[in-house]
Amino acid sequence: MGDCMTYIILDLEWNGAYSKRARGYFNEIIEIGAVKMDESLTQKDTFHAVIRPVVSRKLSSIVKDLTGIEAAELEEGRSFPRAISQLNKWISDPEAVVMTWSKTDLLVLLENCRYFLKEDRIPFINYYADLQAYCQSRMDIGSSQQIGLGKVIEFFGLNGEELAMHRALDDSIMSGKVFAHIFEPESFRLHIKKTDDEFYGRLQFKTSIISDINDDHVNKSDFRFRCEACNKRLRRTSKWIFRSRAFCADFVCRSCNRKYSARVQVKMKYDGAETNRKLVIRPDEQNKTQDEEKT
Repeated sequence: MGDCMTYIILDLEWNGAYSKRARGYFNEIIEIGAVKMDESLTQKDTFHAVIRPVVSRKLSSIVKDLTGIEAAELEEGRSFPRAISQLNKWISDPEAVVMTWSKTDLLVLLENCRYFLKEDRIPFINYYADLQAYCQSRMDIGSSQQIGLGKVIEFFGLNGEELAMHRALDDSIMSGKVFAHIFEPESFRLHIKKTDDEFYGRLQFKTSIISDINDDHVNKSDFRFRCEACNKRLRRTSKWIFRSRAFCADFVCRSCNRKYSARVQVKMKYDGAETNRKLVIRPDEQNKTQDEEKT
C-alpha cells in the first residue's frame, strides 16, 4: 500500500424478505452511500445509489419507518449490478481502504454479490477496516458490546444535525466525521485487513457453542477446579449438564467442605476452541459463610 491513501466509508440500507430463489430470508440492498476521503482526511467526493428491489417490492414497515424511503423512490432506482459497477469505477483506487460501521454491512454486501453477481468476493474491496471496531478501540471500549453511530456522534459532540440517520449517504458522511476525529495512523494501520482467503474465511465463520462434552475440541482438564479458599482439588458431586449454552456441575471441597457451582463454556472459533470457566460459591454455602463471619 502506498503513502497516498484513499479511504472509502460505505453504508447500506436493506430490506429483509423471504426469497424462494435464496431458499430463505434475504437482505436485499436498497440504498448505497459512500464517502471518499484522501490522506489528509478531506472529503473529496460522495456516491449515492438507490437500488430497485427485485426480490420483494414491498418494504417492511420497520425499513419504511427507519429510513423514510418511499416505494416510488425505489421504482426509479438502478439495478444492483449497475450500482456496483458504478461504485467500482467511482472508487477507482485498487488500494483504497474500504470501511463500514461494523461487519454487518459487509456480510449483507457479500450476500447480495453472491445473489446478483454470482461472485464469492466483493469486487471493489481489496483492503478493509471495521470502523466501529476501530472506534471502540480508540474509545477503550471492549468488543463484547457494540456502540451505535448515533451514540458516538453524540459522545464526541460532532455536528450531525443537518444529516438524516438511517439514510445511506448521510450515515456514511457521519461515519466520515467520526473517522476524521479519531484517526491516528499507527493504530489504524493495525485494523486494515487484506481481503484474501483468510479474511473471507474469518468473515463468514460462525462461532458455535460445543454441547457434546466428548467432542474432540473439549479439553477435559478445563473441567477440573480447585477450592478458592484452600486451593485443594474439588470433588464433583453432580453430573455435567449442558444448559444455558454451557456445561454446569456442582463441586465440594473435601478439605474445608465449601460447596461450589461450576460453569464451563466451549466456543468453536475460526482459530480453534475457546474455553471460558466460572466457579462460584453456592448461594446456600455463601449464606452459611456470612452467618459464620457474623458470629
